[in-house]
Amino acid sequence: MIEINNLSFARGNSLIYKNINFSLSQGELLLIKGANGAGKTTLLSNILNFTDPLEGRINYNGSEIDNHIASQYFLYIGETNFAFDSLTLNQNIEYWLSIHNVKFDKSVKDKSVNFFFQDLNLDKKFYQLSFGQKKKLQLLLLMLVNKPIWILDDPFNGLDNKSIINVHSLLKKKLENKGIIILTSHQDVNLNNYKTLTLA
Repeated sequence: MIEINNLSFARGNSLIYKNINFSLSQGELLLIKGANGAGKTTLLSNILNFTDPLEGRINYNGSEIDNHIASQYFLYIGETNFAFDSLTLNQNIEYWLSIHNVKFDKSVKDKSVNFFFQDLNLDKKFYQLSFGQKKKLQLLLLMLVNKPIWILDDPFNGLDNKSIINVHSLLKKKLENKGIIILTSHQDVNLNNYKTLTLA
């Protein structure tokens, strides 16, 4: 369970948000909505222990989240580039798997790649991809790295309709497997039940 109690954050003299409270149990998803600049990405950064809140507590299974808990249990996918431009796609994937201590045979990796791409040359360099292709490649981590909590910053941005449907399929399966998901998005999530937090 993730519990956030009376969380506030300020940047300089500007209060970004105040007294945020919510809890998520296994199999639950929280959609964070709000205008640009409302603090959606900042809230994720607080949860991941990248930045310190002004006040409040963020706990996972009763323990305050620190770098160890965040790295062991949370899989974060943000909006910034995450790969090495000069490496091939295959080299980047192998690098991600190594830092997460994951090993797959080639057939599993190929099946995951084909879930998002019909035809993709893994010998291409990362810089040769379009924005949407880079986003889909990043989302492969959801299939290749097994961690109980997904923290996703605007995962639908730049995706085509088919890929958005695929992402929703992954979200649904994660919840069925008792995972926890926190994501930001300007659009609603195509799932039956989820919680919503709107930042003003």
